[in-house]
Amino acid sequence: MNSKIRVLHVDDEPVICDLTKLTLERGGKLTVDAVHSAQEALELLQTGQYSCIISDYEMPQMNGLDFLKEVRNVDKLIPFILFSGRGRETVIIDAINTGADFYIQKGGEPKALFAELNHKVDYAIQQRNTRLALKRRDSVLEAISLVSNLFLGGEPFDKAIIEAITLFGLATEVDTVRLFKLEEKSETNDNIPHFIRNVASWIRISIHKEEREEYIRTNPIQVKPELISPILTGKPLIADPSKILYLDPFRGELSAKSVAIFPVFVNQKVWGLIWFADYISERNWTGVEIDALLAASSMIGSAIQQDVMKNSLIAAKEEYASMYSLMRRLCDTVPDILWAKDNEGKFIFINQAGAEFLKAPDTREPVGRSESDFPKTNITPCVSSNIYVSDHSKHILVETDSGKTDFEILSVPFTNNEGDEIGTVTLGRDITRYTTIENLLRRSKERYKSIIQSVHIGIIIVDYKGIIKTINTRALDIINETSSIEGQSLHHNPLLRELQIAETVTDVIKTGKGVSFLASQEITRTPEDLHCKVRLIIPENGEQGEVLITLDPHYTK
Repeated sequence: MNSKIRVLHVDDEPVICDLTKLTLERGGKLTVDAVHSAQEALELLQTGQYSCIISDYEMPQMNGLDFLKEVRNVDKLIPFILFSGRGRETVIIDAINTGADFYIQKGGEPKALFAELNHKVDYAIQQRNTRLALKRRDSVLEAISLVSNLFLGGEPFDKAIIEAITLFGLATEVDTVRLFKLEEKSETNDNIPHFIRNVASWIRISIHKEEREEYIRTNPIQVKPELISPILTGKPLIADPSKILYLDPFRGELSAKSVAIFPVFVNQKVWGLIWFADYISERNWTGVEIDALLAASSMIGSAIQQDVMKNSLIAAKEEYASMYSLMRRLCDTVPDILWAKDNEGKFIFINQAGAEFLKAPDTREPVGRSESDFPKTNITPCVSSNIYVSDHSKHILVETDSGKTDFEILSVPFTNNEGDEIGTVTLGRDITRYTTIENLLRRSKERYKSIIQSVHIGIIIVDYKGIIKTINTRALDIINETSSIEGQSLHHNPLLRELQIAETVTDVIKTGKGVSFLASQEITRTPEDLHCKVRLIIPENGEQGEVLITLDPHYTK
């Protein structure tokens, strides 16, 4: 179902306004807002969403034609009906030339007059909706053409997906577009809930708080069966406005007013969905728009399928000799080192970055030779970094003319169709930037710890099991501990047990709401009352959550 259509009526005669409102609202489809001057109407148009305007001609301060000109300066498409007692031919011609959709002369039998007005309003709104739908349809089809060029033009896939979602958002004029991948279920049991994960998002307006938006973009989101069931059958879902609040898994302070969801197919299976939503005003999704957006979702599915195939081809490049030339160009354009060796350690492939690393004149020179044929004395192992190093990788420091560069070198075996190991593939990645960031993060954590130690209140940070991860000196003083108790349970300390801090932490984790209370001197056996506060620390980047406990003996109401 759709909400009522709003009509703005401007007439300096209250009786006419009342009759128009009574007549047009009788059918239950329209809501009429009546004002008695053009100036009031212009103010309402700045804040309200109207589908049609009805205006008198003769009004004080600004007549109907001047009002029409002001309206057309800001909205070229909204239907405008001049409903006036003036019937001169010049007025009618001026009205039509200025952009009025219809001119209706007051007078005659009221029932027939208002029936005509009602008919013209319905017809004008239908025409406008049709024009808007066709305009959006054409915009979506144009966006599909642009998106096709994006994927064919060599744009990085992740960047192309984001640009594609942006183009579809601008074309449909919605407030947000999101592309989600359907998380695979480990079992086929229908009772197991479905989850979706964000792949790309475009937002015209700020809808959620920054923390909530970050959560939506980085975490799997559970969806209701009523939402996902039609999508899994390959059908679009145009959500009933009365059910959006129930169905919307992203609902926050601002609720969506209209939602349209389209399945995305990859390899003839539902891979995910595209979510279009309006938050400012409701819309009626027409058939031509739905057909165009089905084509858009099909384009996205085809692009994803092509990307999957492309990655498979690159991963199995030795099986596709015909792709070698393309692979060579691709490999030589990337800045990372890439080479392959046979079981004897002879190069069978090397890209441009690898040749430059070995100081070889070109990529042909190393083929058939060993790495020892290209001695380099400026390479040293690097053990100072915390960058993860596996059994297959090593971290080295290379001195170049421009300075020292950190590289992570990863070597993995590759096999033939029978599973026999026939060589290794090596990838070298410049991680200088990451090690720099790592050092900055380490210094940031050190500053963070220093700040915690310097504040005048007690601070304790625990994990969800109540194990103390961080405690400052002030907190140790307050709870009468002479040495650090990091790594121990909250139950370890008598005062914390007396204050039932561990139980409070459990309650905060369950409810998600912070708790604060004042412990009297009789309980704390301290010179002052102790203000205690327990709240969640929102995790970042999927890390495990923590709980912050503050102890303030100087707190006063």
